[in-house]
Amino acid sequence: MKKQAIQQAIDQALAQGKSKQAIYNELQASAANPGQLAYLLAATATPARRQQHQVKNHTLIAVMMGFSLLSLGVGYQSGQLLGGQSSVWMALFSALVPAAFAAGFSRWMAAAFNVYILYALIQIPQLVSQLPSGGWAVVQGAMTLLTLLLTWHVRSLAFPDFNPMAMPRRDAQGQFVFRD
Repeated sequence: MKKQAIQQAIDQALAQGKSKQAIYNELQASAANPGQLAYLLAATATPARRQQHQVKNHTLIAVMMGFSLLSLGVGYQSGQLLGGQSSVWMALFSALVPAAFAAGFSRWMAAAFNVYILYALIQIPQLVSQLPSGGWAVVQGAMTLLTLLLTWHVRSLAFPDFNPMAMPRRDAQGQFVFRD
């Protein structure tokens, strides 16, 4: 089965109320790669989890949009140093990144959550080194830390089948296990 067909089968089975473990056992024979099947299952938030954590996800999206506005200002200010039209382009690019993540969060895309966590973790050393300069660096560092923690929290609630390294969970025997 192709990835799109597997995803459709997963979505239909979850809509029918089947457990992820039952779906995995059912589709394992027809899937070419059990790891890919496990990842697709872990990356799919069940309708019940979406509804249960919808407010937290909306809060995360609102924080990311606020971060996008902050990035717009910081990007414009950084672009002023270069002169010309670069301030506008820096502002737009700086604001586009958090806005793109917010769009991914609104669609419950596990990849958006996973990539943002990695992106924020990579940025932390740079932000810590900028803290002594004060000003916007402190605000940007605080916003990055807030969104990192909130993103990690919402991801752990919406996608509980991922381990901290964004891989599908396995039991002691190495078999994929799912909570829902």
